[in-house]
Amino acid sequence: MAIYVKYDLKKDSIYYNSFEEIENYDTVVFIICYNNQLTLLPKLPNSLQELYCGYNKLTELPKLPNSLQELYCSNNKLSELPKLPNSLQELYCAINQLIVLPELPNSLQKLYCSNNQLIVLPELPNSLKTLVCYDNQLIKLPKLPNSLKTLLCYDNQLIKLPELPNSLERLWCDNNKLTSLSELPNNLQYLYYNNNQFIKKYKKQYLVKIIYM
Repeated sequence: MAIYVKYDLKKDSIYYNSFEEIENYDTVVFIICYNNQLTLLPKLPNSLQELYCGYNKLTELPKLPNSLQELYCSNNKLSELPKLPNSLQELYCAINQLIVLPELPNSLQKLYCSNNQLIVLPELPNSLKTLVCYDNQLIKLPKLPNSLKTLLCYDNQLIKLPELPNSLERLWCDNNKLTSLSELPNNLQYLYYNNNQFIKKYKKQYLVKIIYM
């Protein structure tokens, strides 16, 4: 087992062979425990700011501390997530078995939840800048915040997209069941839309603004 921790984010990490060996565990601010075949994590320190526990066999996570800002738990066997702290800014939970997500904190800026079994998403916070939710079973998306810059929602079952905010710069909506698009934002730089149901009917109308593969 390989575990790397930090007591100060500005300093180098320290290597340990197990959680039991970690000195001054209650003051740890950073943990990496990737690819260790872990099925459980111990109680997390209240000081923790960043947790990287991907590529394991975790089926659940312990209670998350209120100090946590970044959580990377992709590539596990999680069917649900615990309550997310109000301090969380980045959540990476892709490639799991998630059916629903918990309430998202107002502090969240990045959400990567692709390759799960999600049918719907919770309300999106106004702080969100990046939403990556491709390869799920989503039939609709919630209202998109005005802060959103990147939306990757391809490989779902979407019939319609919500109103696109003016802040949006990148939109990937390939391989859905879209029959139309709402008005495209002026800031949009990349739009990929292949394998939907509106292409033949709307291609000429949107061709000037659309970039497609």
